[in-house]
Amino acid sequence: MPGIMPDFDELAMLAKQDPQEFEALRAKLCNELIDSAPEPQRRRLKGLQFQVDMERRKATTPMAACIRISEMMHTSFDELRYVLNEATGTQANTPSKHTAVRSKTYENKSAKRVISFPNR
Repeated sequence: MPGIMPDFDELAMLAKQDPQEFEALRAKLCNELIDSAPEPQRRRLKGLQFQVDMERRKATTPMAACIRISEMMHTSFDELRYVLNEATGTQANTPSKHTAVRSKTYENKSAKRVISFPNR
């Protein structure tokens, strides 16, 4: 189980006084949480954490990183909504701008070839 999370005031003080220690704590708590997940989900969680870390590195400001990570989250939720609605036949099956933008990006980069994977 992940370590005990300090309260907000402690985290804010740590971030101001010792940013390196704050970052070490953030990484430690994230890794503990991922490691506590069931084995089948760990690889995906590590991949998501890698994507988040890369967005944070690429961002020019903390706010830019926050906005980009928020966009990633909204896109993921929107894709899930789209797939669930399509599967159940409920509501409009039109993807939102987040899904449409992401799908268009993948279409442009992919060879549009379907690869079958065996069922587990």
